[in-house]
Amino acid sequence: MKKVRTALLITYYWPPAGGAGVHRWLRMSRYFKENGWNLHVYCPENGSWPTMDPDLQAQVSDDLTIIRRPIFEPHKYLGKKSNPNIGAGLTHQGKVGLVKKAVIWVRGNLFVPDARVFWIKPSVRFISNYLKEHPEIDTIISTGPPHSMHLIALGLKKRFSTINWAADFRDPWTQIDFYHELLPGKWADNRHKKLEKSVLQTADHIITVSNACGKGLQDIAKRKVDVVTNGFIFPEFNAQEVDLDKAFTIAHFGSMPNARNPVALWKALQGALRINPAIAEHLQLKLVGPVDFQIINDIKKYQLESNLKLIPSVSHAESLLMQRSAQILLLVANNAGNVKGILTGKFFEYLGAKRPILAIGMADGDLHTAVVETQSGQFYDFNDEEAMKAFILDAFEKFQTGTLHSSSKGLNTYSTQALTKKFLDIICG
Repeated sequence: MKKVRTALLITYYWPPAGGAGVHRWLRMSRYFKENGWNLHVYCPENGSWPTMDPDLQAQVSDDLTIIRRPIFEPHKYLGKKSNPNIGAGLTHQGKVGLVKKAVIWVRGNLFVPDARVFWIKPSVRFISNYLKEHPEIDTIISTGPPHSMHLIALGLKKRFSTINWAADFRDPWTQIDFYHELLPGKWADNRHKKLEKSVLQTADHIITVSNACGKGLQDIAKRKVDVVTNGFIFPEFNAQEVDLDKAFTIAHFGSMPNARNPVALWKALQGALRINPAIAEHLQLKLVGPVDFQIINDIKKYQLESNLKLIPSVSHAESLLMQRSAQILLLVANNAGNVKGILTGKFFEYLGAKRPILAIGMADGDLHTAVVETQSGQFYDFNDEEAMKAFILDAFEKFQTGTLHSSSKGLNTYSTQALTKKFLDIICG
C-alpha cells in the first residue's frame, strides 16, 4: 500500500480572502487526498486582503487542516486613499500625489520583501513547534507573492534541513512588472535580490506558472525551474443554453492597472464605430473590478464613455456566471517587463466560460501560445490596431446573426486535477 504523505502549505491568500491570489491553491488543495497526500494549510486569520469573498469558504475541502494565526500588517492602517492596491499591480483611482508616493517608497524600501515581513519570525517559531508536534509532515510548500511566505519556509528549512521544500512562484519577485514602481533604493534592491537568490538556491524544488517566468527565475537561480500552469475546474454546462448579454459586450474581469491599458483597442473601437455606426447602439464595455483612472480617461478620449459600464466588484461565483454571458471576454497582459511570462488564472476561467476571448499582449509569449493551442479566441499584439478593428467588425456581424461562439479544445491540459498530480509528481522526485 502506498504511503500517505503530508504537506504543509504556507500561504497568505486563503478564504475569506478573494481575488486572483487565492484560487490556484484553493483549487489544487481539493485534489491532494486523491493523490495520497494530507494537507495542512497555514494562513493569516486577519489578513489585510485587497478583496474579500466569504463565499469561497464553501470550496475549502473538509479533509484539510487549517491553521490560522494573527498577522501584523502596518500598511492596513494607512487608509484606502493612501494605500495603493499593491496586489493589483498598483491600480490608482487618481493621480499619484506626494503622500501616496511616500507610502509606495516606504512599502518598497522599509518592508522588504513586502508588508507581511513582520509575520516571518513569529511564523517560523510557531511552525517549528507545530512540525515537532506533527512529525508526519515531510514537505513544506510556500506560495508567493507575497514573498514573505517563502522567507518563512526558508527559516524552517534552516531549522529542519531534511524537510522537503517546494517554493511556488505565482508571480516573479524582482522581475515582476511593477517592481520598479515600488521605487526601491540601492539598499532595498540589493536586499530583495539577495533574499530572492537565497530562496531560489535553497528550496528543493522551484515551481512557477509559465515558461517565460521559469526562464527568468532559472537565470537567477542557475538551476532547474519546473512549470505548472494555473488551471481551472472546468464546469459541465451547455453553452448553447446560456442567456447571453443582449448588448454587444466586451467584458474584462479583474483589476486593470494602467500597465493593462489597451489603448490600441480603444482606437480600434472608435475606428470600427466610424465604419459601422450601428455598433454604437449595441456596444458595452463592461469592466468588472478596479480600473486605473488613466484607462477611464482614455476611454473618454476615444469617445466611448457612453458605452462604458463600470462594476467595482462582484463575488467570484457571480463573476464566473457573468463571464459565461459575455459576448467577448477581454484579457490584457501587463505591457511591462515580464510580459511574455504572463499567463494569469483569469485566462483559464475564461476557457471555462466557453466564450470567445480577445487577448492582447506580446507575440510569442505564453499567453499567445495558450490562445493558439486552445483555439479559444484571437490574440493581438499591443499595438495591432488595424487587426483589432477587423476583429470587432467581424465579431459584431456574428453577434447580429447569433453566430458569435467559441470552439475551444484541449482543455484537459489545464484541468486543476491533472495539474495537481503534475505538481505532486515533481515534488516527489
